[in-house]
Order: sequence, then structure tokens, then C-alpha cells
Amino acid sequence: MRILVVDDDAEFRVELSDLLTQHGHMATAVSTAPRAVQALESAEFDVMFTDLRMGRRSGIELLTQARERWPRLLVVMLTGHATVETAVRALRLGAFDYLRKPIRPDQVQRVLELVSQQLALLRVGATALDPTRYARSLAAEGGYEVLLISPPPVPPAAEKVSYLPLDTENPFRIRDAVAEFVSLKERAAVVLAAIEELLARHREEDIAALLEEIRAFLEGKGPLAVGYDPTKITTTGALAVQSSIVSADAHTTLESLGNPIRRLVLRRLADGPCSFTQAMEAAHLDDTSKIAFHLRKLTESGLVTHLARERYRLTARGRGAIKILSAIDDLDSGKGSGNRIFALKVPGSRTHAFPT
Repeated sequence: MRILVVDDDAEFRVELSDLLTQHGHMATAVSTAPRAVQALESAEFDVMFTDLRMGRRSGIELLTQARERWPRLLVVMLTGHATVETAVRALRLGAFDYLRKPIRPDQVQRVLELVSQQLALLRVGATALDPTRYARSLAAEGGYEVLLISPPPVPPAAEKVSYLPLDTENPFRIRDAVAEFVSLKERAAVVLAAIEELLARHREEDIAALLEEIRAFLEGKGPLAVGYDPTKITTTGALAVQSSIVSADAHTTLESLGNPIRRLVLRRLADGPCSFTQAMEAAHLDDTSKIAFHLRKLTESGLVTHLARERYRLTARGRGAIKILSAIDDLDSGKGSGNRIFALKVPGSRTHAFPT
């Protein structure tokens, strides 16, 4: 992984960077928030470890800026002098996790395991395909009439393949176009490329709802295939796409499913009710404030219920979330309805190229 370390303590920076390097990661260390911004502007990183307090600018300010400018970046807060309440506030603002100083090597390794799980969401089912060729194969080999929705340029004409330019400003046009295209056809399929361009302009929940509507239009008629550029989509965006591909009403659970600690707790609850301590053990945590935050988020989302002196339990909606997680784990283009996600195959260019 490519990791940025931001801390004004020179000795700590060196120790953490050396630890990360020893475990095979690429570590860059800087001492201030402005230097961190410069590093982020000049190179791509998977995760940033940043202290909560650094001179004139706080880690919270850096977190806020990073979330706005580099939404793919996962941010882990490091807290020594700051209170736990401040660290929990960072979680509310979008931090991936936090560690309390002095940190132990096993804690760092555990966080990196969670980061790896989160980054793996980008790779589920992500076989690299050219959307035009895939649409043609669905028409020629599957016998479907296919609607290909993708950014310009317009691909060459092909039998049984219709083309709709991707309108990133108006998702409703996509929905209406699909409804009209599918309505009078017995066998129909939709290939939607560059979903990350829609996610960049609209809420993930709204795009998830759009995909669910398209799935409903295609029910009993054919598959939906959604392509994305793994270098541009966020992990939560990828999860929104995957959830929508495998389940109806998935968008209602996205916030809770988007965090790996909450996914671990949900999987534990799938085996039966559990106590606060058992939930903490399932998440491999030793921080009561952290597990309390995640359990509260699960309860607020309606996936988990907890009454005084009772154990935590899944609700009916929580059981639906478990089905979504299981379906994502089993996501395979060769099974079921044929719905799939794929990585865009864009040879040697950041733009979308179509074969001639």
C-alpha cells in the first residue's frame, strides 16, 4: 500500500515509517498539514495516518480537506494529547479509523488489514472489459437487445446494440431511457459504463437507487452490467454499485455496510445475539469508545436493536444486510441473473476508448 504519515514528532514519524516499510508498504512521511497537501497533490496514496494535533492546523482540518479533495483516500487519525471524544468526532466526519498513542505494531497491522479489506471492495468482480465489446457479446452470444450507456465518443454501430450518451447531470434521463428501451422487449440487457462519473456528481444512495430501478425494469428479461474505473471510484461508491447489483433496497444500508468494523459486527450477529464485549471481540478491538460508536451507528441505522440489559440483535433489516454481504461475497458473473460489475478496460489512456 501507498501510505502517507503526517506527524510533527520526528521520532514518531521515523518509527512508524520504518514499521510500514518493514511490512512491505511504501511510506512517505511529512511533518505538517501543508506538506501533506503538497504530497497528496503530487502522488496517489491509499491511506493517510495523521496526528490530531499539529501546530497551527489540526488533523481534523486536514481530514476535512482530504475528504473533499481526495475521497478515495482512507484516513486514520492518531491521537495522543487529544481526547477520545475528538477521535470519535473524526469518525463522524469520515475518518476510517483512529489509533491512540503510544501505538503498538499489532494495532497498526490490524488497521492495515481493515484498509486492505476496504480496498478489496474495488476488486470484487472487477474483470477488465471494454464496454462496447461486452455489449456486442451480450447481443451476439446472449441474444439480447442491448442498451449501452457510456460517455462519448459514440461507438461504431452494431446489430441489436443501441447507444445512449451518458448524461452525468441527469440520472432521471437514464432511468426513463432504460424504462422505454426495455418495455416492449422480451430479452433486454443494459451495459452502464463509467458509473464513477455519476457517483462524482450525485449521492451514492441516489445512484444506488437508480441501479435498483434499472434492475427492476430488467427483471425476467436480462442482465445489468455496470462498469467503473477502479482508479477513480471510492470504496463506498464501489460498495454502492455492488450492493445495488445484488439486492433491492440496498441503498438504505450503505452507510453501515461501508465500514469494515461494522461488517464484522453484523457477521457476528448473524450467528446470534451478542453482548457488547462479544461484539468488541468479533471486531478485534480493545477500545470501548470505538466499538460503542460503531454499535450506535448500527442501531441508529435500524440494522441492530438493543434494549437496556439485553444483548444486541439483528433486526429484519439487519438480516437483509447480511444477505447483501453474502451476495457480494459470492458475486460471480457466471451465476444467477447474469448481473455483474466490471472494471473499464482503457488501454493507455485516462479517457474511454472504443474499438473501431
